[in-house]
Amino acid sequence: MKSHLSAIINRLEKLIESGDPKDTFNFEKDEEVQITVSFDGENQVFIVKYPKIKETSDFDSIDLVAMEIFDLIY
Repeated sequence: MKSHLSAIINRLEKLIESGDPKDTFNFEKDEEVQITVSFDGENQVFIVKYPKIKETSDFDSIDLVAMEIFDLIY
């Protein structure tokens, strides 16, 4: 059995490794983007955008971002 949370964390780690703040990942549910995530290496925060409600949040923990994504798409 494959872990959904592990897959999310792997994608977030790729954002950290890339180091490019322009890189983003979209996380979808039913083919609709629920959340868009990028990583600001200078400030060491994940920038999370919620397209439906047009809000943005910053997270300084990969675990918290992963849980937020998991809650929105599963």
